Amino acid sequence: MTTVPLEASLLSKLAGLARLAMGLVFLTAGAAKSWDPVIFYWEVVSYLDMLAVDRQAWHSLGSAAIYLAPVEVAVGLALLLNWKQRFVFPVAVGLMAIFLGLTFYAWRTGANVDCGCFGALAERSPGQAAAEDTVMLGLLLLGWWRGNLRWPRPGLARAPVIAGVGTLVALAVTGMRFYPQADRLAGSDLKPGMALQGLELKGVDVDLSSGSYLIELFNPKCSRCKKAVPKLNRWAASGRFPRLIGLNEYAQDSPELKEFVGQMRPRFDIATISSSDWMRLTAGHGWPRLAWIEDGVVMHVWEYDRMPTDRQLEKRLAAGS
Repeated sequence: MTTVPLEASLLSKLAGLARLAMGLVFLTAGAAKSWDPVIFYWEVVSYLDMLAVDRQAWHSLGSAAIYLAPVEVAVGLALLLNWKQRFVFPVAVGLMAIFLGLTFYAWRTGANVDCGCFGALAERSPGQAAAEDTVMLGLLLLGWWRGNLRWPRPGLARAPVIAGVGTLVALAVTGMRFYPQADRLAGSDLKPGMALQGLELKGVDVDLSSGSYLIELFNPKCSRCKKAVPKLNRWAASGRFPRLIGLNEYAQDSPELKEFVGQMRPRFDIATISSSDWMRLTAGHGWPRLAWIEDGVVMHVWEYDRMPTDRQLEKRLAAGS
C-alpha cells in the first residue's frame, strides 16, 4: 500500500477545493449572462470599441459572444461534477487567460468599461477585475496541476446528463431572452416604456429605480451639450421639476469633466456611467439626450434637436406618460 505524503495530500485537497470554487464561479457567471444577454451584448460591444474593431462587425460579434454563457455553464458544471477534467481545465484556463488579458488591457489604457464577467449581477472596474482574474487563474492552474482525480470522488455516472441538460437550459434561456429584444440593438435602451436595468451611477448616490428624475446624457466635449447647460441650470434651480442628473462616460476626476464643470458651472448633479451603459443608452442617437424617469421606467425621451422649453416640459410632466 502506497503512503501519500501529508503535504501532497493536503495540496491535492486544496486543489480540489479550488476546482469546486472555480466551478461555482463559472456557473454563476454563465447563469448571469444567460439571464441578461442584452446587457452582456453591450458590454462586449464596449470591449470591441476599446479594441478598435470595425463598427460593422460589432453586431455580429456581439450576438455571437452571448453564447459564451452556455459555455461557462458547461465548464462550471463539469468542474463541480469532477467530469472530463483533462479536457475542461484547458478550456477553463484558456477562457480565464482571455478574460485577464482583456481586463488588464482595459486597466492599462484607462478604459471605462464594465468587467462583464457576471453580466448585470455585479460591476467592477477593469483594475478590480484584472486582480480577481489573476487570483482565479491561479486557482485554476492549481486545480489543473495538482488536482487529485480521486478527491472529491470522480464525477457521478450521471455527470454527462447533468452537464448536458444544464448547458441546454442555459442555451435556451439565452436565446429566449436575447432574440425577442433584438429591436433594442437597432437603437438604444433609452426609449419610453423601457425599464433601466444594471445602470450604476458613480459620483452620485442615487437609485433611479425609485422616484422621479430627469437625466441628461451628455459629452463634456460636445458644444451642443455645453449650450444646453444654462437651461438645465434654470430647471435644476427652479424646484418645479424632478431632480436633474447629467450622465456621461468620463471618470469623475478626468480632465475633460473637470474642464466642463469649471467652465460651465452646472447646478445639477453629474454622474459617471460605464462605456457599455453609455453605448446602450445613446446607440443610434446623438447627444445630449434628455429623459424623464419614473421609478426606473423611461416615460419620455427628448433628442438633442427637440429639447423642450420650460413650458413644454411642464406640460409633459403634468400629462404623465
